Amino acid sequence: MIGQTFAAVDRIEIVGGSASGLRTRRGALAALGVPMTCPDRFLVLLVEDDGGQAVLWDGASYAEAILGAERRAVVWRVPVLDRVVE
Repeated sequence: MIGQTFAAVDRIEIVGGSASGLRTRRGALAALGVPMTCPDRFLVLLVEDDGGQAVLWDGASYAEAILGAERRAVVWRVPVLDRVVE
């Protein structure tokens, strides 16, 4: 499911973080530009059609972020967009 484009507005997004802050091409998190003081981190977000965002998972493993996103996408019945590799 990762990397596919869907018409659904609600979605799960995987974003990555580093010492320079969250890196994503779109979304409010990129606009914040909040510097992170920890090693690389990955977040799995639920992004809703009204612009709301919720962090569903946070960790240091990209592989675990992918698995976590896929599991949550099944529960929420939404697509997964991987913003780390875009």
